[in-house]
Amino acid sequence: MRALYYFLIGIILFYIDTAIALVIPMQISGKEIIFVPHLTIMYILIISVYRGFGVALILSTVLGLITDLYYGSFYGLYLFGYILLVVIMDFFFKVFYRDHSMLFTIVLLGTLVLEIYVAVIYSGLGLVQCNLFEFVIFRMIPTLILNLILLIVLYPLITKFLKKIQLKIDSERS
Repeated sequence: MRALYYFLIGIILFYIDTAIALVIPMQISGKEIIFVPHLTIMYILIISVYRGFGVALILSTVLGLITDLYYGSFYGLYLFGYILLVVIMDFFFKVFYRDHSMLFTIVLLGTLVLEIYVAVIYSGLGLVQCNLFEFVIFRMIPTLILNLILLIVLYPLITKFLKKIQLKIDSERS
């Protein structure tokens, strides 16, 4: 039952990602500023710290497939990106286990790594043309700011949910 909760929260965050992306496009002097929310990957990375590698790996596989099927421009892109980030998070975060400031930093870096990964794959396939300066100014910085705000909102909610689920499980065992 607990796994179903993790999955449902991931699906809800996926749809919130999509809704946010549709609501906040911006243009300044003819240049489009791109805000890319990554609530789904931030949730998966937080789960990988608080619930373990196996749960995060399953969530990253399922939610990565859903993201690939929904956006559909290149299948497997988000699936492998999510799995790669979970493996990196599991490998490196054991040193800073549950240190909140480091978790914030690493989750934000994970979203930036995913953004760079997607841009490199798309530009390598010739699907997009991107100038490094424009990419950093009009996509990376706005994405970083948006995801920082979303992480500040998401983190307390997710940790509260995880503690509630854990307390419920602990009380059922007694």
